[in-house]
Amino acid sequence: MADHPLDDLIHTLARALADSRHRCAHAHLQRLQARLGAGQTLVVRSLVDGQWLQHDVPLAALIVPRGILATTLEVQLDCEVEEVAGADGLPARIALHPCTGEAEHRLTICLHGGTPLHGELLLDGQSLRRFSLDPPSTAEA
Repeated sequence: MADHPLDDLIHTLARALADSRHRCAHAHLQRLQARLGAGQTLVVRSLVDGQWLQHDVPLAALIVPRGILATTLEVQLDCEVEEVAGADGLPARIALHPCTGEAEHRLTICLHGGTPLHGELLLDGQSLRRFSLDPPSTAEA
């Protein structure tokens, strides 16, 4: 079984981004409740065909997840690059070794919120690969 620490790191960062979005939405709901002096709903009246109708609008409905500010996460890692021979007829690949201090190369992991969550891996500013992930569930995040 292959070890995929970079993929594990990407999934961990995706969970952190999803959790941040969830915490922002919750904090926004609390601010709405405090400003409006309301519980969980807001009473709204609208004029329809000459008659005033009253509606209860859940405050949570006023929060658009796509509008939450925590939408992007970018991590940069200084690393050394090593070429590793391919096994069983597979092509050679590169191994990235994170290091402390400044190194010759920089790996950048960019994540952008949305459904699906998408991102890109860059090495020294050059794209290595693009990817998309299903957002982790609230239970996972």
